[in-house]
Amino acid sequence: MASLDSIINDETSLSSSSSFLTTSTSSSPPSFLISTSSSLFSSSSPSSSTTSSSSSPTSKPVSSSSFLSPKPSIVKTTSNKRKTMLYIKGYQYQLKDYNKNKTIKFWRCAKRDCGVLLHTNLNDEFIRYSGKNINHKHLPNPAALEIRDLKEKMRQRAETELVPLQEIAEQEVRNGLLTGDALANLPNIFEIGRGLSHVRQKNLPSIPNSSSFVIPDKYTRDYLDHHRLLLHDSTDPHFQFDSSDDIQPSGRILIWSSDIQLHLLFNSERLHMDGTFSTSPPHFAQVFIIQTIHHESCVPVVYALLPDRKTPSYLYLFNVLFHHAKRFNKTLDPVNIMTDFEPGLTKAISIQFPEKTIQKGCFFHFSESVYRHVQSQGLSSSYLNNIMVRNVIKQAMALALVPPSHVQVLFNELGQELNDDEREEISSLLQYFKNHWMRQVSIWNVYEIPDRTNNYSEGYNNRFKRRLKKTHPNIWHFIDSIREEVHTIHDLIQQINSGMPPRTKRSQTRTSERRIKELYDRFNQNKITVQELLRGLSFYVANKK
Repeated sequence: MASLDSIINDETSLSSSSSFLTTSTSSSPPSFLISTSSSLFSSSSPSSSTTSSSSSPTSKPVSSSSFLSPKPSIVKTTSNKRKTMLYIKGYQYQLKDYNKNKTIKFWRCAKRDCGVLLHTNLNDEFIRYSGKNINHKHLPNPAALEIRDLKEKMRQRAETELVPLQEIAEQEVRNGLLTGDALANLPNIFEIGRGLSHVRQKNLPSIPNSSSFVIPDKYTRDYLDHHRLLLHDSTDPHFQFDSSDDIQPSGRILIWSSDIQLHLLFNSERLHMDGTFSTSPPHFAQVFIIQTIHHESCVPVVYALLPDRKTPSYLYLFNVLFHHAKRFNKTLDPVNIMTDFEPGLTKAISIQFPEKTIQKGCFFHFSESVYRHVQSQGLSSSYLNNIMVRNVIKQAMALALVPPSHVQVLFNELGQELNDDEREEISSLLQYFKNHWMRQVSIWNVYEIPDRTNNYSEGYNNRFKRRLKKTHPNIWHFIDSIREEVHTIHDLIQQINSGMPPRTKRSQTRTSERRIKELYDRFNQNKITVQELLRGLSFYVANKK
């Protein structure tokens, strides 16, 4: 009788040891035979049967398959070249060929010098091992499947998500709960992150060398829900609408906003607008962002790439938004719009928006502009060392916080307490203030305005810059970042609508606001004069500076 060792080591022994594969019709197969791996019998012919040398004359031969262990379980996975692979008992197999009728698949061990072959049907279900050699020349590697599955998850996320590649690699390794063997065989985490770059790069269109390029459909939609995201492209006939022939921007304009964002925009009373230049892709001058105040939280609702900072470009953008407001049976008529003091934007708002819309310039930008002129006039030393001069300059800035009806009188009184030399020293500053600012008091005076600064926009511009991780990104990286950001914004809107309170202001800001409110209350109750109000507010300006 052939020994069990010889049977395990040589598949041919199975067919030649006929006496080994017999049993009585009333007896069960030996327990050691049943527990043997199914690969032991996988190449045996179903009809092969023999008679045991110790069996009775009435014994009948039975097929070895009648008491074989179940077919080996198969796990399908994917190779680095996106080819299907089979994983069986710690070994990986690659597709080699088909039979002539294309009904059976031939697979070979992924180790090229191994030579173990097997057959499956077209559904990749195991049929049998093929040939005489069913013993691998190498040890099984159970960790290989863990690593391959991990890499496949990373690949899929790199193709469909916009999360930084290194972040994807770190997250998947952290969440994978890998065994020690898998961790020991895993490549360096930084190498994995870099290795994913080709997955993402191959899906990128070529980098354009001008503003004339076609935007693939993928880049016009939200990356998660695939809803429309590109609201308008001034060069695409598909987006054309009736607009004044007089409003012709100097270059291409691209606008992104989801329907969810537009809904907020058209129902908003307070808007913040600002442009940022370091984040604009090549061939565009600026990224212009419109934000709305939704339950006291600031939410970005429109992103636009503009070719310049001129009035026609802003008018064109606003025309697009008014066009879509009609499409939604809505109106775009906010109560307040906060901006910086960009002349082209200021003019466009005054032309396009209803008269009831109050346009205000950021108090911080106003104060900053005045102080820059202080520096340009060589008054920095006097500002620091002469308290009388400093008080006048701070009071000039604080004019933005007093009731507008008192601004002219208070301006005329500035500097009366100075001596002749001091008045002469600041005369050019006061003349600049008169010529430049006193002609547009309604723009920079923020008395009783809920938002005195455009800090919302400034803060978001910095956040958006951090998301891009670079200045002047290429257009595809920029659009990818917009798509990712909009997904985050949708989550933010849902949180706000679910009752999430606005962010708590800094302690210093809360203290300043309480101080201003107390001064206003005293003035409204006739406890202090308007001159005392101005002097008190000038200390707030000093704190802000």
